[in-house]
Amino acid sequence: MSAPAIPVRSQAPALAMFLTLLTGATFIGFSGVFVRLADVGPAAAGFWRMIFALPVLAAWTAMERRRPATTGTGRGGLVAIALAGLTFGIDVVLYNASLAHTTLANASLLGNLAPIGVVLGGWLLLGDKPSRRILGALMLAIAGAALLVLPKFTGSAARGSLFGDGLAFGAAMSYAAYILAVGRARAHADAGRVSLISSLICAAFCLVAALGLGEQMMPGSLQGWLAVIALGLVSHALGQGLITLSLGSYGAGAASLVMVWPALVSVLAAWAIFGEQPTPVQAFGGVAILAAVLLVRKG
Repeated sequence: MSAPAIPVRSQAPALAMFLTLLTGATFIGFSGVFVRLADVGPAAAGFWRMIFALPVLAAWTAMERRRPATTGTGRGGLVAIALAGLTFGIDVVLYNASLAHTTLANASLLGNLAPIGVVLGGWLLLGDKPSRRILGALMLAIAGAALLVLPKFTGSAARGSLFGDGLAFGAAMSYAAYILAVGRARAHADAGRVSLISSLICAAFCLVAALGLGEQMMPGSLQGWLAVIALGLVSHALGQGLITLSLGSYGAGAASLVMVWPALVSVLAAWAIFGEQPTPVQAFGGVAILAAVLLVRKG
C-alpha cells in the first residue's frame, strides 16, 4: 500500500522527523512490557504512569501559555476534557488488567481496534456514514479479531483467556471514546492543556480504582520503580510528545504508521522478552487487524 506524498523542504529534515515519529511510536509500543515488569496492580500502574508524565505535560502547557490564547476553554471544553480523562483512565485500567489474562500480542492487537471504534461511534452517534472502503475495513477487523480468539475456542495451546481478550477489546473501545472526546476538547483548548487536565483526571480515576480494588500501590522493588517511571516518562510523555512533534510535518500516511507500529513493537517485544510466540492463526488475525486500521486511516 503506497502512502500519499509528503511535501518536505529537504531530505535531512524529512528523515529526522520520520525517525522522531518512529522512535515515539516505538516507545509507546513498550508500554505493555513496562506494565508486565511493574510489581503493582493494573490501576496503580496507570496512576504512576500519569504521575511521572505530569511534569512534562505541565512544562508543555506552560510553553503554550506564552502564546496569546485564541479562545477560552468554556464549559463545553471542560466537559469534553473531563470525559477524555475518564475514558482514558478506563482504557488504561482495562488494558493493564488484560495483560494478566492474555498475551501481550493479543492485548496490543485487539487494543489496535480503537480506530474501528471511532468509525462506529461516529456512525452510530453522529450519523457519519462510512464509505464502502471503511465498511470493508470493519469486516476485516472483525474477522481478524475472531482469528485472534479462535484458538481459545478450539482448545489449542494458545495462552491467555477470553476474559483477557475481552478486557483488551473494552480498552480499545474506551480509547475510541477518548479519541472522540479529545477531538471535541481540542476545539476549545490547546493540546498541552487538554493533555494535562485529562491526565490529572485519569490519575485520580486510577487512584480511586486501585484503592477500591485493594491493589498494591507502591512498587516493591527497584525493577518495579524503574518500570513505572519508564511507563510515565518513556511511553506516555516522551512517546506521545515525539509523535505530536513529528506529526506536524506529516499527513495521513504517517498517522497510519503511528497506529500500527506500536502494536508490531509489542508483539515482537513479547516474543523476545516473554517468549509469547503467536500461533499462525493469531498472526494472520493480527495482520488482518493492522490492514483494517490502515484502510480506516486511508479511507
